[in-house]
Amino acid sequence: MIKKILINATNLNEGGGVQVAASFLNDLMKLDISNDLEISVFVSSIVDKNLHINLLNKSVFHEYKVIKPREINFLNSYKLNNFDLVFTVFGPFYIPLYKNKHICGFAQPWVIYKNNEVLKKINFIYKYYIITKYKIISFIFKRSNILIVETNNVKNKLKELGYKNKIIVVDNSVSSIFFKKSEWKEVKIPIIKEGMIKVGVVSGGYIHKNLNFIVELENKLNVIFPGKFHFIFTLKKDIYEKLIRHKNCYSTSNIGPIKIQECPSFYDQMDAVMLPSFLECFSITPYESMLMKKVIFLSDRDFFRKICLDHAQYFDPTNVDDAINILKSWFFSKSEIEKKTFLENAHIFVKDKNSSINKTIQYLKIINAEDI
Repeated sequence: MIKKILINATNLNEGGGVQVAASFLNDLMKLDISNDLEISVFVSSIVDKNLHINLLNKSVFHEYKVIKPREINFLNSYKLNNFDLVFTVFGPFYIPLYKNKHICGFAQPWVIYKNNEVLKKINFIYKYYIITKYKIISFIFKRSNILIVETNNVKNKLKELGYKNKIIVVDNSVSSIFFKKSEWKEVKIPIIKEGMIKVGVVSGGYIHKNLNFIVELENKLNVIFPGKFHFIFTLKKDIYEKLIRHKNCYSTSNIGPIKIQECPSFYDQMDAVMLPSFLECFSITPYESMLMKKVIFLSDRDFFRKICLDHAQYFDPTNVDDAINILKSWFFSKSEIEKKTFLENAHIFVKDKNSSINKTIQYLKIINAEDI
């Protein structure tokens, strides 16, 4: 009997979720899919744009659609009942009128880190909104038959919160595109004064990414090391403009969101990458940076340390002076041999991790399992 599957990536429009979905679908189109599976794919326009056109073989899918926002929602979710199983790459995705099996990827740090430092920084009304919002999102996730997470740490925290779903860990992975230079697409960055250190900030504009920290850091670095550091963001134009408004930023620029095929080129042009996040489930950016032999500066938090070990440089994301000291130590104190050894070890650490093809095969095994 043929199993009718829907792969759903209609709700992904920004950040790492888009890249994970695009990587999964790019790899899926290269595999021989079982004749017992009839796979349909619904994606957002952003995910569609991130698919590698030269390799795009949509004929492997029974149906492929680019879905406009809200075209699938809780009111018309009954239309999905012709599928035996819906696999939402990353939730939340609320489809109460759908009666069959639902597998959902989970990457919502606000759900598992309830008492977090971001809540201390926002006003009461917004705090109440956030708490209420993620209570609802948590309820939605609990309705899925299976949750797929990317680390044992996330799985354990969900269990501690009373989740009764079957929870499966599938390690995140760097896209196969990083290993095939012929598939890279060049991305142009602003012309930076020769000798300046270029620090990439690959992130969406979410509040928990703590991007105001980068602005404060840039301001202070310009006093201590004038003309030495330049930060390059990958944000939507309006988010970037709001971030730097009235902040006197002289050494920042923004190239807008980049496609997965452009990521290697972006990293290749950076001297370093920085993420000052307060909350994460799993960010693939550190692994991508390590693979490209670029030093990664990360918040000194367990969610980064547990996946990167001692292969990253860590700083306190509440203390700009600490970040300055870490940057100063790396760029002005360490010898070239020390830096080269550190980056080589990080590269080796990452290249032996889970491959994106293997991750896709693991997804397929879960989808095709009889005991869902």
